[in-house]
Amino acid sequence: MKKENGKKFICFLFALILMISGCGKQDGAKNGGGRDYNEGGGQPMIMGRYVEKETDLSGQIEKAAGLYGISDGKLVLVGSEGELLLSEDNGNTWENSSRQWIQELPADSWLMDVKIDSKGTIGIIYAENDMEKRETQEPIMQSSLKCVLILPDDTVIPVDFSGIEKEETIDRFWVSNTDRYFVSTNEGTIYEVNADGSSELFLTIEGFPQIIQFQGTLMIIDGYDFKAPLLYDMERKEYVSDAVLTEFVQENYADRGFHGAGWQNMYFFTGEDDVIYLAGKKGLHRHVIGGAAMEQIIDGRLSRLGNPQYGIVGMVFLDKGEFLAASNNGKLINFTYDPNKEAVPRERLKIYSLEKNVDMYAAVSFYQIQNPDVLVEYEVGMEEDGAGTKEDAVKKLNTQIMAGEGPDILMLDGLPVDSYIEKGILCELNSLTDSLGNEAFENLFRAYEKDDRIYAIPGQIRFPVIMGKKCYVSGMTGLGEIADEIERMRKENPEKDLTGLCSEKAVMKLSAREWKKEDGKLDREAIAEFLAQTKRIYHAQMDGIEEKSAERLYQSNHYYTEYAGQDWIYQLGNYGFYMDYVAGYCNTFFGVSYSPQSYIELTSISKAEGFGDAALISLESKEGRVFIPETILGINAVSQKKELAEDFLKMFLSKDNQCRLSGFAVNRAAFEEAFAEKRQENEECTKVGMIYEDGRELLLDIYMPVSEEIAAIREWMETAKTPYTEDIVFEKCVFEEGSEFVLGERGIEETLDAIERRLAIYIAE
Repeated sequence: MKKENGKKFICFLFALILMISGCGKQDGAKNGGGRDYNEGGGQPMIMGRYVEKETDLSGQIEKAAGLYGISDGKLVLVGSEGELLLSEDNGNTWENSSRQWIQELPADSWLMDVKIDSKGTIGIIYAENDMEKRETQEPIMQSSLKCVLILPDDTVIPVDFSGIEKEETIDRFWVSNTDRYFVSTNEGTIYEVNADGSSELFLTIEGFPQIIQFQGTLMIIDGYDFKAPLLYDMERKEYVSDAVLTEFVQENYADRGFHGAGWQNMYFFTGEDDVIYLAGKKGLHRHVIGGAAMEQIIDGRLSRLGNPQYGIVGMVFLDKGEFLAASNNGKLINFTYDPNKEAVPRERLKIYSLEKNVDMYAAVSFYQIQNPDVLVEYEVGMEEDGAGTKEDAVKKLNTQIMAGEGPDILMLDGLPVDSYIEKGILCELNSLTDSLGNEAFENLFRAYEKDDRIYAIPGQIRFPVIMGKKCYVSGMTGLGEIADEIERMRKENPEKDLTGLCSEKAVMKLSAREWKKEDGKLDREAIAEFLAQTKRIYHAQMDGIEEKSAERLYQSNHYYTEYAGQDWIYQLGNYGFYMDYVAGYCNTFFGVSYSPQSYIELTSISKAEGFGDAALISLESKEGRVFIPETILGINAVSQKKELAEDFLKMFLSKDNQCRLSGFAVNRAAFEEAFAEKRQENEECTKVGMIYEDGRELLLDIYMPVSEEIAAIREWMETAKTPYTEDIVFEKCVFEEGSEFVLGERGIEETLDAIERRLAIYIAE
């Protein structure tokens, strides 16, 4: 950018900061400007905040990889395939900018990284003739990697890395704003690239750089291995301390992620002298390196910056204090200051979930974008650091609800839905579901119906599934039938691992059902039947199993206990490793189909050599096809914002939002869209690879489903009627007490009595 543009920005920004009240560390600064007063209230109303405008360039650039300011005020947007778009009007319009050398790269080359400096010099790393390895996910060898500098006049300077250590692989290119160029490797070393193409070791760090930016003589480095960005003075050759920056990042972005060579949860870029900007879920903050404050410029609650589905790959500041950000999905976001907007909207909508949910975060952000005059406050009951128990969080929520201070919308996953319905905590939603007509799968909304009234809606669903030889799994239409077939399988397959389930509790989890009567009381008969059948399945699995299979199951149990704790079996997210079935380690796959992509992968198994007789079925019960509801939404019956809450639910169930979810959409159009790929039926689209503990490598070709397979999953959606809602407190009691029965250590009546005693208080609450 021109130097005078930076000066204009400094003047504007300092004028803006003077208008912001309460500036300080973390989020103390308000998004504000001038001051006004509410009518009759006398309370000051802070005015002024950034508003956003989105521009979709996905038609010109499929996946953005970077945004850069170059000389004469021009901007360059870089695509992951080497596309270059040029703007001469601060990002209002974009034109293709061809650089001849990039266009002449061999078609089978893999462009790994592209960076551009302020003068238009391009640094590129690419793998020559390695498309085959890219598709098969084989590692790229150093010998096949090339690195070049392309000067503004298109002069190409090959970079020599002949002196690099054998175990190192060049990974990413970095360009400074002072005509210096660097390349980092997978071993944490950074090499400087000279103007003649030679290279020399510059810095060795203990960690892997995922993003490097430059501010004057400072190299700013961040990655998974660092608690906060490192500041390295390139002239003095020493690290610089910045306690304020470190503390802010550790408190607000300790969980930041780095998604390949693309985007980061916390993106940072440099501005005027000594200034660094941090963009992410907390918004946009400005920090003078070595200064005493983090100044909030944009509130993340009111911005796309807080949306996990917008991965920021580049951000720059423009004239008059505007900012422009590029998302990896090919969308640009322009941030313009509006002094006439309320800094924080007075209209509030409160949403609660027990645990952090990425799909809810995204939905909140999308609703906020569509309704800039409403502040959506999303509260998570259980902190990610593990502080506090689920029981404590639920009790706190219940206290708030009883006091009339609860949220407007409840995401009911992990909460006692039946109890909330019985106690009148949830609002009836029939008018909402009726208004949707045939837009959604109505049968799924009946999951939480009582006396013809719907009180909760699953925002998306998943399916518990079984896959194995058709002669076995086609008969598994209920828990008793599953036990019958597993016992038959044991007779015909001595010593084999039949299910891949590594403990009696794991068998219980993937067989779990509803164990309460309509009046909320314990259904002893249902639990007795459940325990009897799971006992049969477990013993058929373990009786006569060969030693190496038993040891492998033990190691699996030990691994997950170490990785996720003793209660790992109560989380369905830990189940579903179909590649063990493909590898022949078990006779059947018991797991979950989480999404359309998961379904496509599972249906591809029957197309692999030796699996022509494999069949995929969804789990059934006596009441019908079982499904797993997710992001279950309800409205607080005493909410004063019912109309606004219904509006949010309608947005959540709309096609636009449902297409972004991680599971099977309950919106019909979004469901169909998930399988409307621009590929032919049975066309190979990718591969899934696995390297096992014994060094064995396995690849599975993934094919687009044929019409019959799409019709099958559509039929699952149409006929699913039995929800399996996780109730970990309930399950933990049944599993722990039931284990003694399954293992033959006590009788069924004694077991049922123990379960009833433990659950009496929980059911009463």
